[in-house]
Amino acid sequence: MKGISGIVATAILLALTIAGGVLMYTYVTSYLNTAVDTGKIVVENAYYITPLKRLTIEVRNVGTREVKVNGVDMILSGTARSDTRNITPPLSISPGEARQIVLYDVNEAPQYVIIVYGNGSMTEPVPVRVH
Repeated sequence: MKGISGIVATAILLALTIAGGVLMYTYVTSYLNTAVDTGKIVVENAYYITPLKRLTIEVRNVGTREVKVNGVDMILSGTARSDTRNITPPLSISPGEARQIVLYDVNEAPQYVIIVYGNGSMTEPVPVRVH
């Protein structure tokens, strides 16, 4: 049996390499555009004032798009229970802007808070200071 010539083999390998490079370039640019062109919320501070039963959460949008905060998940102290509070209407936060979320009548001090924003995005759990 005869194999293919060296020139044909080189041309095939070159075509496969170029096609792979184009696919990789398309994937990476699409991923980077999605990652950079979004809103992202970070929790800067969270504290609970026991006598007032009030939870205050300071958040900042570190992304490049406006974000709507939809709710707060509270992981309660010493239990596996959680409490979710919806924010109606959702709180809009512009890029670079910091805002406070204040929840009243929180009967139990939460250990952690998670902010729910956008289309189901969530922050990492953040510890709550209790006063």
